[in-house]
Amino acid sequence: MIWIFLTAFGFVLYTFVVFPVLLHLRAIGKTLPDPQAVTSDEALPSVSIVIAAHNEEKALPAKLASLSEVDYPADKLQWIVVSDGSTDGTQEMLNKAFDGYPQRIAIHYENPQGKCGALNQGVARATGDIILFMDSRQRISANAIRALVPYLADTSIGAVSGELVLSNDSSLEAGNFGLYWRYEKWIRDNESRLFSTAGATGALYAIRREDYIPNALGTLLDDFETPVSLLRQGMRTLFVPGAYAFDHTNDDMALEFRRKVRTLAGNWQSFMKNTWLFSPAKNPVWAQFLSHKLFRLLVPFAMIICLLSALAGAISGSFFLQVMLAGQVMLYALAGAGYAGLPGTNNKAVNFITVFVQLNTAALVGTFRFFCSREAISWR
Repeated sequence: MIWIFLTAFGFVLYTFVVFPVLLHLRAIGKTLPDPQAVTSDEALPSVSIVIAAHNEEKALPAKLASLSEVDYPADKLQWIVVSDGSTDGTQEMLNKAFDGYPQRIAIHYENPQGKCGALNQGVARATGDIILFMDSRQRISANAIRALVPYLADTSIGAVSGELVLSNDSSLEAGNFGLYWRYEKWIRDNESRLFSTAGATGALYAIRREDYIPNALGTLLDDFETPVSLLRQGMRTLFVPGAYAFDHTNDDMALEFRRKVRTLAGNWQSFMKNTWLFSPAKNPVWAQFLSHKLFRLLVPFAMIICLLSALAGAISGSFFLQVMLAGQVMLYALAGAGYAGLPGTNNKAVNFITVFVQLNTAALVGTFRFFCSREAISWR
């Protein structure tokens, strides 16, 4: 039982500690390729911003105000917002905001197609050389477009991804989701410098219009499917620090949990569709794909094996496994206490443990939801 425990524990340790450190060591001394120097605004490519929205009447005004402040020639920008079956005032708000602006297009249809269906509709109306995908909620930095698009002059680069910045001005638990995201960005930065990330930041990423392949309706993760389709053609996806999308961590941990379940179920959907990713002969980032993407989804099962093997070993009298069992019981007890908000748990250590356990629980739920129910996960 000790070897079973050590193997499972080693798997968890490799996924969250050893792999990121090895990746960082490999990326030392490597830099992103230099973007094309832009000599004048006339030399800049035209850009179509495509946003899918569902019942975003409250969030969109701030988003549109943010777009109005970007440092990019207005005559080279096209705005396309697709209202995917919205039932609030999204359609009316967009029609009013876009009235009198021929470069701004609002599309609305009543029967929801999902995010990827909305993006397909938007790209079909786009005329820009570059498609810049954004979510409807986050503001972007004024420099974001100028920071991203020059890289796409290099035909070896298929997509460029901006940096999502999460503020945590409220609860510690929300703040630790922000800490997790900073850890994730560090990994993506190393992957990008080494060769390519295996996905993009959905809140802000760009590709050439000619490279866009419409995603099937029901696809959950456009920000994984689109970069992966480019990776299959040998093109890189770069993570570009300094091109920002700003968001807030959510104090509603139940909502954050549902979002994470949706994302992780979407990963399995993409893996099943793109089985070539598992072939080292076809996938140029095969090792990092397994270590970063696949193993994260398998960690919860390794954690269960750790618990069960320690329990079996403790019953048989192994002192080492008795200690390991006690440690795990304490870990999960702290996570449960933190989730319940019991007195004395509102500190960084307990909240970090709570978030770690929640994220792995979400991976477990997302896996079972995909393989057992295969139900579509809607905008809700």
